[in-house]
Amino acid sequence: MILRKIAPQDVTIIQSWPAYPEEFKGLDYALREAGWISEYLGKDGMNIYVAEERGVLIGFSILSRENDITKSSRAEFRIALHPHILGQGAGRKLARMTIRKGFGELGLERIYLIVRKSNPRARKLYQHCGFRYTGECRKEVNGIVVDFREMELDRVNF
Repeated sequence: MILRKIAPQDVTIIQSWPAYPEEFKGLDYALREAGWISEYLGKDGMNIYVAEERGVLIGFSILSRENDITKSSRAEFRIALHPHILGQGAGRKLARMTIRKGFGELGLERIYLIVRKSNPRARKLYQHCGFRYTGECRKEVNGIVVDFREMELDRVNF
């Protein structure tokens, strides 16, 4: 797997991926035209990466650095995979590669995320990468209130 910065042609490819299976139906919006890439692309402090295997896009990740100068050593982490490779270990590899970039190239001290309480596979992935539970929150996503767990990882514990 290689991890590289997103290119304009990657956006169209990701937005054309098939829908997620029923188990992940609530996450499908992240891939679409008004999804995560559209939300973050071109904004200050955004680092969007795509993962390729044998020349095929299989996922993407985002490290969104905070704009507040006192918190600029922190970033929010997001990850999405091609629906056909879910459950094959690519998420773990992509997450670890992105985290290494964050703590290495970007000089981050802390990476944090929110994960749906209803997504045990993602929670397991993040725990395996070293993220620890820090709290809970509720957010509205596409008009639906969703319960999340907050998790974070610092450079020292990675």
